Amino acid sequence: MTDLEELPTTDSGTIRKDDAMKWLNGLGEPDEDEMHDAIVAKPYEHEGSTYAEPFSQIRLTGTAEFVTEAAKHFQSMIEYEAAFTRLEINLKRVKDQDTGELTDTYALYLSVAKRGG
Repeated sequence: MTDLEELPTTDSGTIRKDDAMKWLNGLGEPDEDEMHDAIVAKPYEHEGSTYAEPFSQIRLTGTAEFVTEAAKHFQSMIEYEAAFTRLEINLKRVKDQDTGELTDTYALYLSVAKRGG
């Protein structure tokens, strides 16, 4: 069981900010081997929402500078573009929901999926 799984939650599943801050502050340095061991790939024929599924997904939004700097922490995921898995990557400028115009905000979505075959 991880430290994250041991954090108390509200009835809605939210972890209170003070607990989340303590957890975040107590994390060690990123370890690529541990990251790779922790990734759960989406099955090849999965359809529908993945939000409540245990599949490994990353979503970043913000300025181009923020997305660029944060994405550097996930470069090792490129290794999942391989024979049995693929890296799903969606990088785009965000549209304003009211005007439909492109904004200066970017979104990066990363996940790993099993290849079919």
